[in-house]
Amino acid sequence: MNINLYRIFFDIQKKHWWFVTKKRIVLDAIHSHLSKIDDIKVLDIGCGTGLMLNALEGVGKTYGMDMSDDAVNFSREIFNGKVEKGLLPDQIPYEENFFDLITALDVIEHTDQDIDSLKTIRSHLVSGGKAVITVPAYMFLWSSFDELNEHKRRYTLTELNAKLIQAGFTVEKISYFNTLLFPIVFVVRILENFLKRGGASDVDMPSRPLNFVLAKIFGIEKYLLRFVNLPFGVSILAVVRK
Repeated sequence: MNINLYRIFFDIQKKHWWFVTKKRIVLDAIHSHLSKIDDIKVLDIGCGTGLMLNALEGVGKTYGMDMSDDAVNFSREIFNGKVEKGLLPDQIPYEENFFDLITALDVIEHTDQDIDSLKTIRSHLVSGGKAVITVPAYMFLWSSFDELNEHKRRYTLTELNAKLIQAGFTVEKISYFNTLLFPIVFVVRILENFLKRGGASDVDMPSRPLNFVLAKIFGIEKYLLRFVNLPFGVSILAVVRK
């Protein structure tokens, strides 16, 4: 993907119901689980279009990392902090035991070695540091969207929880999310797979009224997740501690 496509992605993701609401959910989880809020160092792994970088600046001094040269170059256009090229699990351009918080949002499913990648994330956290990780859920939701985005797998909560523990983390919270819209996503994915039709990509923008409604419905989960873990969903959110 060239840098012009990253510019297009960035403009759409600033308004798209999924990306906007997921960012709010992640930030709320961070503020709920971070006891130290002053002078912290944050790394966003797989920063992509840079959507999270400026938002994370409100949490602490933020650094970025992505495997794509174009993603790194674009992120440097829209973000003043340090962004470097790197690749999980063993090509990390930052020192170990350095970060107070690491985010890996829809990243682990792209790696061949997910447990080793989780161990690497852990090794770059200070003692007591936190990581926020999101992944897509359920292999039965696998579609052309996953293939287009070069996913290796989708997870169940039990599977991800076991791998986080195997990597040495203490799991503080793990929950499915995008639960309220799950029935719609499930039906759409099943029909697309049955009819062998490609689904919508992450650059497809719904109409303004539909985008508004979907954002409002999904947005309810930010408040639900403060108090409960949701029993199923399109994605999984985990907050873990070193």
